[in-house]
Amino acid sequence: MITAQAWLKTFSDEYLDTFIKDGGAAVKFVTGDPGQLQAVRAEIAQRATEGGFMPAALDGATTRLHLIDRLFHDVARQIDWRELAGDVRSRAIIESGYTLPAGRPTFGAIANATGAASFLVRDEIQKWFTKAVFRDYHMTQEFRLAMMKLALEPMDGEGAVPGGLGDLVIQWLQGELRLVSALKSALIFQKIARHNARDTFVSLTHWVRLAGHSGLVVTVDISRYATASPPPGEGNKYTRAAAMGLYEVVRQFIDATDELEGCAIVFLAPRDWPSDGFRGLRMYRALEARVADEVRDARFDNPLAVLARVGG
Repeated sequence: MITAQAWLKTFSDEYLDTFIKDGGAAVKFVTGDPGQLQAVRAEIAQRATEGGFMPAALDGATTRLHLIDRLFHDVARQIDWRELAGDVRSRAIIESGYTLPAGRPTFGAIANATGAASFLVRDEIQKWFTKAVFRDYHMTQEFRLAMMKLALEPMDGEGAVPGGLGDLVIQWLQGELRLVSALKSALIFQKIARHNARDTFVSLTHWVRLAGHSGLVVTVDISRYATASPPPGEGNKYTRAAAMGLYEVVRQFIDATDELEGCAIVFLAPRDWPSDGFRGLRMYRALEARVADEVRDARFDNPLAVLARVGG
């Protein structure tokens, strides 16, 4: 067992501030009592924000985590997509050799601030987006097209229109778009569903860093899946089959760390989760083989191990 503060210090020093910030990815597990897990989640969010990361927090009580598309949509609802698009837009303007205007960065305003022709500004910035975004194959094609729409929309004379294409793109990302045909003009033809949600999540981790942030830090409380009888009326209730589905999703995240960029995912679980064979880690041997310690000290937890048991 290790204290929460000792584990958090190691997590910050050895992962957030170094490995993750440099573009690496890691999946960690923390077990403990509910109050300890809540404190760990809050502290991770604070340290992530201070380190320039974008934090997100999920809980099985409110999110059906065994459905990867639901997981992504709930992360997407915690992302400021227009802020990210604005950061990339500013980078495009500066790296194209132009001056950021004081107000809304339309092509005309950039031309006036720089002393260049408006059509040349449009051409150069669109070339930048073609090279730096559209041809960046670390992201899926539809995600690239969506991000270009968000970034370029305010640069036209009318700017971002409420209910316009930019808002529809955000609804698409958050799983709230009723008809995907509304995005036909953006060349987006399918919703984010179970078959493409994981690739879209990988794309998000790359986009966050392209926008100048350190990365993405997500805490996921899976305690509800380990509970057979949660309090009535207090969130989702899951079968063992759903728990098995979640553990498969978790295993796939572990196996995808080479694809993720600047991303840390911390799963929070009850204290007895590692030894529980009915709803816990031992229920799914493929995940246990990736998480459990084969050899461990009987008195002290290794703070660098995949699984940390916090207490004290």
